Amino acid sequence: MKSFKRHSGFVKMVAVGIMVLFVLAACSGGGFSNMTDTEKGGILGGAGGAALGAIIYHGNPLAGAVIGAAAGVLTGGVVGHFMDDRKKDLTKALAPQINAGEVTLQVLKGNVILVTQTGETAFAPGSSVVKQDFISTIQTVANIMKTYGKMTVDIIGHPDRTGTKTERQTLADQRAEAVRTMFLGMGISPALVRSSGNANSQYLDGRVELVITPVVQQ
Repeated sequence: MKSFKRHSGFVKMVAVGIMVLFVLAACSGGGFSNMTDTEKGGILGGAGGAALGAIIYHGNPLAGAVIGAAAGVLTGGVVGHFMDDRKKDLTKALAPQINAGEVTLQVLKGNVILVTQTGETAFAPGSSVVKQDFISTIQTVANIMKTYGKMTVDIIGHPDRTGTKTERQTLADQRAEAVRTMFLGMGISPALVRSSGNANSQYLDGRVELVITPVVQQ
């Protein structure tokens, strides 16, 4: 019984020690906030893998921790690498539209990207017809989605200032659906594109937002 307790304690000690080393490595570079998603994924995956490896390889917990850490870094790093590339490629691909003032791009929590129409490309008052200037943005996002194959897009339509709440909801829905129809026409699976209108939106200027979310499984 004492031997088991000593062994169990050693396993936990090694696992915790490995995780501390990973955290210290992260902090020495300026903290998690200054790290890329690849680095974050590698460190967190490595720490988790170290703990699991130390437990599984109970005959030699130190060796197990090292093996588990290596596997964890690989898995976490692959996921983080996908997220890094996705943000960089989309930002680069949309640079012409961003520079022209046609859309804005913002990175939100959870590696979600928000692409929003501006007054240049927003729908005309009372209209649900997509402006020609916004079609290039839709095509660019569609191309990125087809390249990665692990992304979804939620289209949120916004109304005008005028009209009843029911009329604003209908117009917002129609605008979102018009953009969704274009995505489908560009070869994006219906399962990856959702649309909805927001009649209570703070944006009452006919814009649409594209909420692009990664679908990643470790």
